[in-house]
Amino acid sequence: MSRMRSGGQTILQNGGTDMKCPVCRFGDMEKGFAQVVLNRGNATVIFRNVPAMVCCDCGEYYLDEQTADEIYARADSCFSSGQEIAIMEYRHPVSALSGS
Repeated sequence: MSRMRSGGQTILQNGGTDMKCPVCRFGDMEKGFAQVVLNRGNATVIFRNVPAMVCCDCGEYYLDEQTADEIYARADSCFSSGQEIAIMEYRHPVSALSGS
């Protein structure tokens, strides 16, 4: 079973690929990419091309737990630095030790 997050909620998914969208209940969830917008006060951080499960009907997206944690940590860094707006391409950090 894997975990996915949307809007701060964690959703459990059976290992299957036939997950229906919990929002519209019609669309199938498929691997894709999403634009994630986070706001705090007057500040906004936008991440583009974030890997996600995306509803083919309504467009609602869900991030896996690791990706959500990375996004929140990076956004918190922007908010803490005083940036009012930040737009960045999501790139999964690659460890120098992993050989990738």
